[in-house]
Amino acid sequence: MKLILFLLSIRSSYVNDEESEATDELFDTVQFVQNEKGTWRIKTFADDEDVHLWSIEAPEDLVELAVENTNKHYGDVIDEAFILESEDGIEGLRKELKKHGLSTHLEISPKGPLFWAPPGTSYKPKSSPAQ
Repeated sequence: MKLILFLLSIRSSYVNDEESEATDELFDTVQFVQNEKGTWRIKTFADDEDVHLWSIEAPEDLVELAVENTNKHYGDVIDEAFILESEDGIEGLRKELKKHGLSTHLEISPKGPLFWAPPGTSYKPKSSPAQ
């Protein structure tokens, strides 16, 4: 299982089309997740606790894709990045998060992917991205 997590220096609302500077508690993320159910690109919007999930074809190198894609679209607002891998499922991933000083809070989508979220939040799809 892989989780590539980018913490952004912005917080936004997709629904209200607003963006402002992140705080320690409120910040957007871009994530790439690969598990036995598939591969996804995930974008979280902190102001609404909104999440957009895109199923993507498994690339040859997920880390390379994640870094290139995120730098292209969010390079000027990437605050921190983490590459986490575990052979021990969700609990192994939580151990990796803890090693990096991150919350172990994972949201598990009924569609298959899991994604990281700050503690005390409850991210759900609340809007649909423009095609």
